[in-house]
Amino acid sequence: MGEAVENSSVICCFMTPEYENSKNCQLELKRAQDLGKRIIACMVGDKNDRKWKPSGWLGLIIAGLTYINFRDDSDSNIRLRARELIDRIKNQPSTPAPEPLPQTVKLFEEIRQKYIRENRIKRMVNEEKSFPIEQSYINLAIVDAKDQQEKEKKLKEQDQKMKEREKQKDFNLEKQHGEIIGTYEEIYGHKTSIDVENIFQQCKDQIKKVLVLGRAGIGKSTFCQYVTYRWAKGELWSEYKLVILIRLRRLTDNRYPPRKEGKEYSLIDLVKKEYSPCEDLSAEQTQHFKELCKNRQVLWILDGYDEFAQNIPEQLKDVFDHVRETQHHILTSRPYAIKSSYDVKLEITGFTNDNIVKYVEQFFVQITKEINNDSSVTKKLLRLLKSNSSIWGVAHIPVNLELICSLWSNNDWTETTVLTITVLYDNIIEWQCKRHLARQNIEHKHMTKQAVYKRCDVELQFLERLAFKAMDYNKIMLTPAILIEAENDIGCCDVDLEQLLKMGILKSYDDKAIGTQNQTEKQHYFVHLSFQEHLAARHLLSILMSTDKVKATQFYQQQQIQPTFSLRLCFCIRSSLTISL
Repeated sequence: MGEAVENSSVICCFMTPEYENSKNCQLELKRAQDLGKRIIACMVGDKNDRKWKPSGWLGLIIAGLTYINFRDDSDSNIRLRARELIDRIKNQPSTPAPEPLPQTVKLFEEIRQKYIRENRIKRMVNEEKSFPIEQSYINLAIVDAKDQQEKEKKLKEQDQKMKEREKQKDFNLEKQHGEIIGTYEEIYGHKTSIDVENIFQQCKDQIKKVLVLGRAGIGKSTFCQYVTYRWAKGELWSEYKLVILIRLRRLTDNRYPPRKEGKEYSLIDLVKKEYSPCEDLSAEQTQHFKELCKNRQVLWILDGYDEFAQNIPEQLKDVFDHVRETQHHILTSRPYAIKSSYDVKLEITGFTNDNIVKYVEQFFVQITKEINNDSSVTKKLLRLLKSNSSIWGVAHIPVNLELICSLWSNNDWTETTVLTITVLYDNIIEWQCKRHLARQNIEHKHMTKQAVYKRCDVELQFLERLAFKAMDYNKIMLTPAILIEAENDIGCCDVDLEQLLKMGILKSYDDKAIGTQNQTEKQHYFVHLSFQEHLAARHLLSILMSTDKVKATQFYQQQQIQPTFSLRLCFCIRSSLTISL
């Protein structure tokens, strides 16, 4: 591709949404621009949107060019425009090479381009597959402040009652399970919907602060990716010269070690580490960024406060507080984790009924080849979802619906009548174990679930112990030391991390300039916090069913302040008791 561009005299780009979303097309046309090649823009457009026009990187490159209009695909127009194109190729003079971007703009443009490249949502359990971010469904609702305060007050009162009951040795897990569900579900009452474009209209203070709440798997991180992508394309919040997305789980001691002489981290340090780790920023770039922050032309998006709040590195507390106190920002979190006061609170409400139908249809359109083009598969799943209130309720949470679709394409659920979160996650783990065995050429088609788990016993023990330690240490990013501890606890040093990562439950993270070859030197994290909670609950349950209950009791008392984990543990215990009976 690069050689073809270099050897060409003219580059003709036929502009469509697909062309704009193609990474290869972007690289090709950008290379042509850098080389000063003649570029002829041809507008093909979008048949479903006659007003479509290029934006983002494509809009920047073709700005000022007169394009040839191929929108009308009639024979007469095509012949006319083809002749025009030939004449332009023959007669158009060479265009001078564009001026290089100023250093002050270069970094910010690179950040914008990064957001544009991240235009697809990867499947959680199979990252080889993805779908366009435009097909994601972001549903926001306004949270009434007084109503929210009253419900949070009830949640605190409920927590206090549980503590008092434990002291009185009147602790009933089944009763607690019902109370947690009641209190937790009350937080999600009827809300007033709001469009993404309008969320800052609710802000009355000079510094715009928005808190976006959402339960596990509801799409908080997808929301962040979606809004940064749309900003980069020029579709959102044009008043901001720069939008900085910070995944808070990445702000760890390993990545931001304490500095000598107590030197503090700054805003520019965060930007450099997250977006330009291999290059030093010039004094001019640093000064320009400071001016933008001072003039409040930077929007910070802080994703995952609940994964960060209990384990904020001491050396990052000041800079984190500085962002929240002085900068326009959006903070995402699970509902229970946030104590700070925000006048504007929004909630991601998950999929609507229509969203569920569209998501299922899109999911199976993508994998029709794998299921022999059987279009009835989609209809069968939708019938099951709609006919069963238990499964239909679970499906409104995006991460759960993805898991359901993934399992449906590999299992027969026609006899399924009840689907709890525990059953769903148990099934997905069983499916991942079978994929793990298949990669090792181990036949598993006729294996029972118990047989599959037995063949993957070492891997599951390691994952459960690792998840338990992660919850115990309040960690999301897991250091090599924690992995070694988990290996030592199960008395096995034969855990093959390379193969384990292919199961899709655990992922590695390496932000060094040169990729680390040895997986044991990297930090790791579970593909979703809900998997970490589920596996930790499984391990805790195994301890409760053994003779060593002291550690389990202590651990549970520490974790009970987190309603979702308490709820997940209750589901695990109920499921286990049902199986035992």
